[in-house]
Amino acid sequence: MKSLILLACMLAGCLLKLSSAANRTITVSTAYGDVLGVQTATARIFYGIPFAKSPVGNLRWNPPVPISAWAPDVLNATSRAPACPQPRCGGIPSILCPTSFSEDCLYLNIFTPLQQNSSSSTPLPVMIFIPGGNFQYLDASIPVYESEHLVNSTNVIIALIQFRLGVLGFLATGTGPNDIVGNYGILDQRLAIAWIKANIASFGGDPQQITLFGQSAGAQSVALHHVTPEMQSYFQASIVQSAPMAIPFRTYAEYIAPSVLLAEQLNCTPNDISCLRRQTYEAITIAQTKVNSMLTSFKFLLFFEPWVPVIDNSIVKGQLMDLVQNTSFPLKPMVIGTLTEEAVFYIYEAWSTPISVPLYMEVLLFTFHENAIKVFERYPPSPSGDQRALMSRLATEWVFACPTRVYSRKAATYSYVFGFPLDFDGWENETFCNNHVCHAGELPYTFESAWINFTDAGRRVSKSMATYWTNFAKSHDVNQPDTAALTWPNPSADKYYLYFQDPLDVRKDYIKDECDFWDQIGYRANWYKEFHNE
Repeated sequence: MKSLILLACMLAGCLLKLSSAANRTITVSTAYGDVLGVQTATARIFYGIPFAKSPVGNLRWNPPVPISAWAPDVLNATSRAPACPQPRCGGIPSILCPTSFSEDCLYLNIFTPLQQNSSSSTPLPVMIFIPGGNFQYLDASIPVYESEHLVNSTNVIIALIQFRLGVLGFLATGTGPNDIVGNYGILDQRLAIAWIKANIASFGGDPQQITLFGQSAGAQSVALHHVTPEMQSYFQASIVQSAPMAIPFRTYAEYIAPSVLLAEQLNCTPNDISCLRRQTYEAITIAQTKVNSMLTSFKFLLFFEPWVPVIDNSIVKGQLMDLVQNTSFPLKPMVIGTLTEEAVFYIYEAWSTPISVPLYMEVLLFTFHENAIKVFERYPPSPSGDQRALMSRLATEWVFACPTRVYSRKAATYSYVFGFPLDFDGWENETFCNNHVCHAGELPYTFESAWINFTDAGRRVSKSMATYWTNFAKSHDVNQPDTAALTWPNPSADKYYLYFQDPLDVRKDYIKDECDFWDQIGYRANWYKEFHNE
């Protein structure tokens, strides 16, 4: 989570300069009423368009209700909407984090090229981004997602959506009439996607040419929509960036402990929804923060994403790696990939001092149980004494790269690995990420949002990434219609992938031996048997 925020802070200064020069307002007419946006020197921007009614009162912990028309009023979409309630960023300076919060947060942002006009131009491809943030942090308006340069250079439309986070979006107490059934954040995403499809023509977009893309928890969300039958009519392709595929969604049984602990913090009983609804969102967020530090599961990976979708067999029908294997319909085109050092940030943030060999062995035993010895033999301790680098490599391969290979074997049209470290000072005090490819480090290049800070090499990487991504949105072929620096081959049984560095490279069999090992051991480790009663 902090990785995204630190990037956002670094970007804030340059992006504010980019957005403030020679701005004027512009009005777009929709079926809901007119929308007043901002036209900059490079793009048209519409911030804070509502797609659902405010989820407060009795609408808290209920499915989102579609927004009503605002006509004859004109919707002012010239300023960013507040972020959904979430834990504060602690000791990090406020400029690094969302500064405005509200439970009234179901909004979306739209960026279009300057020349696009729905009455006179050919409709453009649309890319809908679902932000990451562990399902409990961030929003659609952090500066790293500012897409002015991207839409101007590639001639696509970018939409970014917000959804309920943490306890307010994913708490699940059960399936009874007086229960909080969960998955409200996923339903928010569905409604936002549906709103964009129904209304994007007003902004010059093609509703039949929609690509979903997301990063981290947003990528998990995209991967879920990709294999959900009810979502197939809303998009034509997907891009999945750095999805931690091995992190499990919870069952209702897995939500008992966090539900009880949360209710205790709020002086409610877990099944007293009225009591929980009487709490302010600030009180709920404080309670959520406290529960985050408590033991809610013996499943190690749930420490990294404690508030996840619940398997309700309706909206979420299983774990991602199972769902992709069992689809009964043809899967749409997909680009999928990970970074070379995804877990460096998480390991060094969790352990600020060196990890000793005994502690390393304890973590393996706690995480892998009967397979701990096999993992220890495959990843023997480093002679350096500090095992954090080794832990980072192990976690990157187990949580991100290798389970992504499992998913991609069934779903991917194109696979990639991103191995280009930030070429500017974006990590600030998180110096352990300097010269490393930490989680979220590709985002400035994806959105071209730090363009004025990139080196020449960084600009080449960013331009290539933007070209491939938007080619895919336009044609479902990353190599067409615009010429890229290198032909990106189809993975062909997961052998080939594009390696993002400078210069670009095509390689095959990414960490094959390591992933073959994890295929044998199993990614779900000690939680799979309990979930499946084996």
